[in-house]
Amino acid sequence: MAHHGAVTLLDTDGGRRSDPERLDTRDAANERRSRAELRALLLAAAREILEDEGIQTASTNLTFKRVFERVERQTGRTVTNASVIRRVWDNMAEFQADVLVSVAQDERRAELNRTLEAVGRVLDHSDRSTEATRRQALGELCRIGGEASTAVAQDSVLWSAWIGVLAIATTAPDPDLRQRMVGALLDSYDTVARFWEGTLSELFGYLGFRIRAPRTIRQFVDGVLAWSEGNAIRQHVSGQVARLSLPTGRDRGTQEWTLFGIGLEGLVLQFFESDPDFVPPAT
Repeated sequence: MAHHGAVTLLDTDGGRRSDPERLDTRDAANERRSRAELRALLLAAAREILEDEGIQTASTNLTFKRVFERVERQTGRTVTNASVIRRVWDNMAEFQADVLVSVAQDERRAELNRTLEAVGRVLDHSDRSTEATRRQALGELCRIGGEASTAVAQDSVLWSAWIGVLAIATTAPDPDLRQRMVGALLDSYDTVARFWEGTLSELFGYLGFRIRAPRTIRQFVDGVLAWSEGNAIRQHVSGQVARLSLPTGRDRGTQEWTLFGIGLEGLVLQFFESDPDFVPPAT
């Protein structure tokens, strides 16, 4: 017997009957999946706009129209207000809030790859044979790593967007939005800090240094992240990178340092000491 695509079950008498309850459940699941996919698509497009342009006053570049146009240009899919309002978000303000929260939740940091690449080059050429050469490598690590981190903050539009989210999170008049954004920021802080805890523990251990008790690696990471964010904010406001020349090179040759790199070295010297159990590599 034809059933025209409906879900059917056997009756007690051996016949077949439609099961509208199971059909409704399947339709509801498809609808939820469709809404989730559309939400993810629009949030991704909005974040791309922020990466390209930053956050404009009152989020004027985060309108449904701008985001719909970007989605259609990239995917060929037409999205309308009717397919979004009261299906995915109640209004544009709720959508904009979700975009800002997604930025706050972002566990990526623009400085990670470029900074790690710069640090890797320093480690490749480091001399670990004596404590003096290891301290020299430690200073160079701070100088080069500080320069790389500063350059990324200067070039990155996403950094500007993230700073904008930070400002909104502490000043938003809506307490629910403020609480959501602050919670997302704290979660993001924790994820990034845990990444750096493991990375820096291995890095400093490679150079023969250990954390100076009773300090902890997490305290060091929190200090560096706060210093980095503060410098990024000042840098974006002034449009300048503070630098100075110091006699820190070979035979006291002059080297250029960023102010961030100098502060980073100060934190390193406060939190780390030479590891007496370190065994230099065999030559």
